[in-house]
Amino acid sequence: MAHDPLSPAEALRTRIGTVVATVALLTFVYSVLIVAQFLLGVVVGVLLPVGLYLSYRTFAALDALADAAQRIADAREREVERESGFGAAAEREGSSADRVAERDR
Repeated sequence: MAHDPLSPAEALRTRIGTVVATVALLTFVYSVLIVAQFLLGVVVGVLLPVGLYLSYRTFAALDALADAAQRIADAREREVERESGFGAAAEREGSSADRVAERDR
């Protein structure tokens, strides 16, 4: 089964999420209060964690798509094997009937 991606609230409860949120918050506070660069705080403190989370969600979606494509391919392969099995049985029956007809001649 495919991996179920975490929601933003669930991601913040993980160890990595907590570290990223803490670093982002400290960077934002530092850039606004100490350096007085609001834009730096927005870029590093807000856009970077959001970008990381969106990248995580994108890779999770791509993983789900790849998993679905693999399941479709497996199902089609099983269908082809089933059909070829039925076709082979029909060919065997037909060839044995041909052999009987040839013997009768």
